[in-house]
Amino acid sequence: MGFHSLTEHMPAMSCIEEVGRERDIFREMNYDFLTGLPSMTYFFKLAENGRNIMHENDISSALVYINLSGLKYYNRKFGFAEGDNLIKELAGLVAEQFGEENSSRFGQDHFAVFTEEKDLEKKLKKIFSEMKSANGGKTLPVRAGIYLDSMGIVETSIACDRAKYACNISRKDNVSYFNYFDRKMLQNELNRQYIIDNLDRAIAENWIVPFYQPIVRATNKRVCDEEALARWIDPEKGMLSPADFIPILEDSMLIYKVDLHILDAVLERIRNQIEDKQFHVVPISINLSRTDFEVCDIVEEICNRVDAAGVSRDLITIEITESVVGRNFEFMKEQVKRFQDLGFPVWMDDFGSGYSSLDLLQEIQFDLIKFDMRFMRQFETTPKSRVILTELMRMAVSLGIETVCEGVETAEQVDFLREIGCTKMQGYHFCKPISLKDIHERYRKGIQIGFEDPAESDYQKTVGSLNLYDLGGVYNDEDESVKHYYNTQPMAVVELDGDKIRVVRCSRSFTEFRKRYSGLNDTFKDRLLQCKNVGQRIIVSEIAKTGETINGLIKKIAENPVNKTGAYAVAVLDISSDTEQTLTYTGVASALSADYIDLYHIDLDTEKFTQYSPDTESRGISATRRGENFFENSRKDAMKFLYEDDRKNFIDIFTKENVLKALDESGAFTYTYRVLTNIRTGGDDVAQSYRQYSENGAVYVSTKIVRLNKNTNHVVMAVNNIDSQMKQQELIDRLREETATYNRISVLMGDFISIYTVDPASCNYIQYSASDEFSELGTSRFGSDFFKDSRDEIEGLIAPEDYYYFMAEFTKERVLGKVKKGEIYILNYHLMMAGKKRELCLRAGLVKEKDGEQLIVGVTQGQTDNWTKAGMCREMTEE
Repeated sequence: MGFHSLTEHMPAMSCIEEVGRERDIFREMNYDFLTGLPSMTYFFKLAENGRNIMHENDISSALVYINLSGLKYYNRKFGFAEGDNLIKELAGLVAEQFGEENSSRFGQDHFAVFTEEKDLEKKLKKIFSEMKSANGGKTLPVRAGIYLDSMGIVETSIACDRAKYACNISRKDNVSYFNYFDRKMLQNELNRQYIIDNLDRAIAENWIVPFYQPIVRATNKRVCDEEALARWIDPEKGMLSPADFIPILEDSMLIYKVDLHILDAVLERIRNQIEDKQFHVVPISINLSRTDFEVCDIVEEICNRVDAAGVSRDLITIEITESVVGRNFEFMKEQVKRFQDLGFPVWMDDFGSGYSSLDLLQEIQFDLIKFDMRFMRQFETTPKSRVILTELMRMAVSLGIETVCEGVETAEQVDFLREIGCTKMQGYHFCKPISLKDIHERYRKGIQIGFEDPAESDYQKTVGSLNLYDLGGVYNDEDESVKHYYNTQPMAVVELDGDKIRVVRCSRSFTEFRKRYSGLNDTFKDRLLQCKNVGQRIIVSEIAKTGETINGLIKKIAENPVNKTGAYAVAVLDISSDTEQTLTYTGVASALSADYIDLYHIDLDTEKFTQYSPDTESRGISATRRGENFFENSRKDAMKFLYEDDRKNFIDIFTKENVLKALDESGAFTYTYRVLTNIRTGGDDVAQSYRQYSENGAVYVSTKIVRLNKNTNHVVMAVNNIDSQMKQQELIDRLREETATYNRISVLMGDFISIYTVDPASCNYIQYSASDEFSELGTSRFGSDFFKDSRDEIEGLIAPEDYYYFMAEFTKERVLGKVKKGEIYILNYHLMMAGKKRELCLRAGLVKEKDGEQLIVGVTQGQTDNWTKAGMCREMTEE
């Protein structure tokens, strides 16, 4: 072919190329890039034409909506590339069974098909079967919804919506299935359209009104808040359930109209109630939907309406479900903060209904969390739910967050929630949601619960939020776990009104304790009065008629500003017989109060202090003096009460700077000096404390100051009489021993069955003490490699399920890595002792002693709050 003949064909080749480009453009515009199937828009054209042809030829047709079940979590696990592979395999199977031009990918894993009704189920089952082995076995179930045109020929988009509705109406985990759109679903669709078409009229003519459900304070059982819930009272259909209209309006993004209408009705009620002054006014909560934040600036809208109504912002509470917050976290975090900065309390609703609740609490400080009613539904059937709820309540208290539990229906549930520190309760046990008219009617009949005086709210919040359970170890056996978990430490909150005592809340074990030791009632009242008088917590120890010693703690926690009633927390720390040789908190306190002349608690930042003296009657300690400017007062006292030759040195040495330096360098400040006892005083003063130790002259005392914990400037100063121990070497030995003992106690406070002292550099160790039961295990009492010996000897003693976890966690590197940061290393595990599986907790801490750093390792019976975390770590280790 010559050049001339070649040029004759060039126009024809250009036409071919143009056609190819047009075909490519057409395919890009009308076909899905991933699967090659028609796009949704193009599919609607194809389906409209195809369905008409089948209808004209009397062929029964159908629309099918198909998607994968759980692709979101699949992508998280395997990655988006694997997810795309799975989508392409499903697309291929759909096209193979129904034809490429009859199928479409709408987006993500959503597919649609128009097809003959004949053999439809057979084709779907074929897809289900082959998808089981798709993508090399890394696959997902398929679900499908079917709309038969025999129910009525409608637009393809509507038919697809109905097929999608059938697809999503029920979700069966790990099973492929299909559902038909039926007459009931059709009725629901008609109702949906009715709701949307009549919404504006329903608002204008007040078909939609708020019903109010009371939220009751756990302590006084008065209404402290109310929740406003929308009810649609239709002139044709009657009372519509919230489930009949709220989801529809959320899907159509119209729910904001209802929420703002409910707000307006609430504001009108509050305004009228303030003017009438018939009832106390309590905050009312309104619920907001996800779409409220998408269609308008709901924060500004609510703020403007509340301000225009002249209502205080703190009387309107905003409730947002955890699912709403989790959908667009950063945005919702900002909206919550906006509400709170403007003065609106914000609650998290339905806490525990999803999987991200705890993550949300780390990032957002809600004013209250409302526990989902499923906890109460499982109250009888799932005992573990009580344990979980108890721990969640304790967590909320620690975070400074109030709590409401929904779905409360029985008196037993009320008692349980009060015991674990739930601040507020809501449910049919108190009242179902009712109209404002019914609230006034209940008052007229005298059957209303009654509103809380807002002046008492903070007091009632404090009294109600204390957790009355000792959260000790939980046994693996489910029945035993529930039994032991709720029968540990007796605790209560009591009110002291004059000399009258009322138990406001108490744990079950406290009830049993009162029955057994009823003879202590008068003594109990005396100790409450003592606590009231000293204004600080007191540690008490009493001997019951049984001969047992009861050690406890009483602390004032609040005072009612209206009637001046005081609320006190009471805890029984331990009960022991004369033969028991145990180290307890009260034992330490008793020993200190007997050994020391005076104890001081000092805040080195503010120099505020409290002086404590021994209480010989209760064998405890009580506050006797409070003041400010500690070091200035100490210098003044030195000029009056110190031996003259010691005054200058004391003033030079006993300074805030020197104390802080000593605490930072060695962990303790110690100083010895002499105090005069032969001076006359006109009243209580420092010298009075020392008279009992000497008739005249001066006595030697030693002052020691240590931090309460490593990262605080709150310190304890103890003044000890050492007059009979003036030999220098004896003095040094005793101070060293006291320092070590004090450090051990601060690290290992609690009942223990074994203590080791370990040299962190060489790993040489010696067993400090051990219980008889622990000694019978035959473990080494001393050696040259603590960690190796412990790991070797634990085999055969530790519970099999904890072995690999223990071996992974208890290493020299892990233990020393944690304690050298100033933290306490904690490890929970089970050991076979005396033929029984016992829960043990190993605690290790690094202390500074005069001869260098020492690792103190203690083993106690029972578990710590880290048990759940440790269990999670163990599961990860085993995997």
